[in-house]
Amino acid sequence: MSYVDPHGLKTRAVAFAVRAGHTDEMALRFLETLCERGQLGLSSKYGPVLAELMGAEDE
Repeated sequence: MSYVDPHGLKTRAVAFAVRAGHTDEMALRFLETLCERGQLGLSSKYGPVLAELMGAEDE
């Protein structure tokens, strides 16, 4: 997860999770998941991915 982020995509992803009311830990997990899946630049996937992580957290 160490690449240059010229468009602030990592910041946007973390801000999305924090604005949704999640902790820093969840925001980091969210960011890591987006990066692993190659979806960091796809803001349309942010909601579904975050919802998926929240569902996994409930289990």
